[in-house]
Amino acid sequence: MAETSYTAKDITVLEGLEPVRLRPGMYIGSTGARGLHHLVYEVVDNSVDEALAGRNERVEVTIRPDNSVLVQDWGSGIPVDIMKEQGQPALTVVLTKLHAGGKFGGEGYKVSGGLHGVGVSVVNALSEWLVAESRRGGKIYRQEFARGVPTTEMEVVGEATDTGTMICFLPDSEVFEELEWSMDQLVQRLRETAFLTRGLMIVLVDQREEEERHEFCYEGGIKDFVAYVNDAKEPIHKRVVFFEETNGEGQVELAMQWNSSYVESVFSFANNINTHEGGSHLSGFKAALTGTLNKYAREKGLLKEKEENLEGEDVREGLAAVISVKLREPQFEGQTKTKLGNPWIRGLVEQTVNTKLAEFLEENPTDARQIVQKTVAARNARQAARKARELTRRKGALDSASLPGKLADCQTNDPSEAEVYLVEGNSAGGSAKDARDRRFQAILPLRGKVINSEKNRINKVLSNAEIQSMITAIGAGIGDEFDVAKLRYHRVIVMTDADVDGSHIRTLILTFLYRQMRELVEQGHVYIAVPPLYRVKIGNQETYVEKESQFEELLVRERVKEMEVTDRDGQCLKLTDARWGRFSRALHEFDGWLAKVNSEYPSAASFAVMHRFVELPIPSAQDALDALPSLSTNGYELEAVDTTKAETFRIRVTERATSAARHVDVPSNLFESPAYESLQKAYAKVAEIVGLPPFSLSLGKKSRNFETFEELRAGALDLAKEGIQVSRFKGLGEMNPNELWDTTMDPAHRTLMRVEVEDASMADRIFSMLMGDQVEPRRAFIEQNAQDVRFLDV
Repeated sequence: MAETSYTAKDITVLEGLEPVRLRPGMYIGSTGARGLHHLVYEVVDNSVDEALAGRNERVEVTIRPDNSVLVQDWGSGIPVDIMKEQGQPALTVVLTKLHAGGKFGGEGYKVSGGLHGVGVSVVNALSEWLVAESRRGGKIYRQEFARGVPTTEMEVVGEATDTGTMICFLPDSEVFEELEWSMDQLVQRLRETAFLTRGLMIVLVDQREEEERHEFCYEGGIKDFVAYVNDAKEPIHKRVVFFEETNGEGQVELAMQWNSSYVESVFSFANNINTHEGGSHLSGFKAALTGTLNKYAREKGLLKEKEENLEGEDVREGLAAVISVKLREPQFEGQTKTKLGNPWIRGLVEQTVNTKLAEFLEENPTDARQIVQKTVAARNARQAARKARELTRRKGALDSASLPGKLADCQTNDPSEAEVYLVEGNSAGGSAKDARDRRFQAILPLRGKVINSEKNRINKVLSNAEIQSMITAIGAGIGDEFDVAKLRYHRVIVMTDADVDGSHIRTLILTFLYRQMRELVEQGHVYIAVPPLYRVKIGNQETYVEKESQFEELLVRERVKEMEVTDRDGQCLKLTDARWGRFSRALHEFDGWLAKVNSEYPSAASFAVMHRFVELPIPSAQDALDALPSLSTNGYELEAVDTTKAETFRIRVTERATSAARHVDVPSNLFESPAYESLQKAYAKVAEIVGLPPFSLSLGKKSRNFETFEELRAGALDLAKEGIQVSRFKGLGEMNPNELWDTTMDPAHRTLMRVEVEDASMADRIFSMLMGDQVEPRRAFIEQNAQDVRFLDV
């Protein structure tokens, strides 16, 4: 064996926050949308910990026009005194060192969600810039950072009348694949946090374009959470059952209410962390719930002597419940570290449910009878379903005799290599069978629309032939009997057409998989096949493009990089890949501030940009009037005609070419606005990259002229498209086997979208709303989101 020169000099020690920038996925999960939003949650969690410690009653989260985020609380503020061991202020250490915080000992926090000490320092490392302010002892302390490195010393910048912390950061475009914040995700997560932190006011403000504001504060805590979960369902008893218990080691809160649906919606939390994988607290709840209801039903004669006991799935059918425990030293385990392992908490939960639920049932006999009747009906349905379930249960993983006849199975016996396509219709299934690589790809065609498992009981669901085929093919069982170890394929791929019917069938399949094989979804085994959006032909080269952003990348790579831009001053530069990327990001920031200022001063910001006021240092209305003669020429003459009003001044704008004139009233305080100052900075940032408008753009012998940054960007892409054949791609059903393989089934080129559950309560609510019996919530959802529809194939 050859010797390798592996010595001490080959060892690399990553200092400070270097490992975070090198491997960001280890700390925030991904560099996609999930990881991006995780940055906000990390900062907010610190403010929530202050609330849990009794030191904070309000958190404000603001998405600013440039896509930066500002989080402010009124807690005790980050300490600012010097840490002897580090020789630096605590504020600096907390923001630049991993595993630095007040939650690893001492009395700073008795209960905390942020127990890893990586939160705000990771946010700092993954931000282009971050500004931190701490209000303590009557002073405001401030420090600025860039990509985790301090750019200023901590300094006093003012006097404070209260205490608290402000963190403002811009995620780093070099790290994240996308920088677009989803209000839906933030609203859902912050609402859930407010439910779990009784009495805490959380305010979310979106300053991009028209300002959007949400406020969350729930004095009822998790009682309100359960009512919210059941909002799209029909409760079978009016009162939400709620009880809490505390001992020296921790606290448990529990709220629940049964509804008329057939699905269970039980969510567990430990120190406000969503324990997706359950744990000791959830086990204790389930055991006590089943035992208490069985005991009550027997004592009251609602279960006869010879009748079978209620089982766990019977008592949880139609149950909406939230279990929230708070403990000093939670032990998390499991695949995603979201399973609570502390053994003693099971005893506390069991004892609490046994005692308090028994009291509720005795004190509310009408509600108790309705609950027991619901669970007995579920038991009867389970018994009726047993025969149907036996038909769908596999005899063995390799016993192909029990597989559905229309399944075209694959050759490999290794589930980790195998994948099954659930295909809409027999015709598309036929193409898929011809297109597939039979070594590892199996095809299961599904005829028509499968049964809606949200609206029907399990016995009826299991009588559906397509459902039986899916269960048998996947091989892991369903419900409480689901065993992921018996999975026959590690990738279950839903492949349907991109029309309304295809979307409906895909939703019905996902509803069944989420409700009856949730672990399959949560462990990342379910995917959606994504056919390409465009076929692009450049010369003899043919490329399939799945997203608009990929199409733009292709244009930049093939054409835009050959373009030359000449600015107002005659400076000529090439639109390289790197310059285009910087230009696009800076223009996005500029557009955000332009929309913000226009929302405050309608049309005034666009006027100031068009006539180049933004290029001059103009701090007041009088300075703007004085600057009229020195504005850069752009084909118009500007003249002040009325300066007598305090609120506005009037300017006559005359187009030189046509002598057409109009009057514009400019708000006097426009130029003093902080948002306008930010707009000026954003404008200068874009100009630094591509120069000042107007522009001349050339590609070979072709040239175009543009008046603004936006026109330059759009015009460059349009020019790049000239001579390129672009066609919208047809649906899956119309593809021949070769096209289907090339675009959708070839692992080397296809795009698969993994189905992930970011928030279980949100997923539960959406499935209930869109697929359940209640019409009004569905109508409200459609009305609210109708304006966002871009492509509707009817």
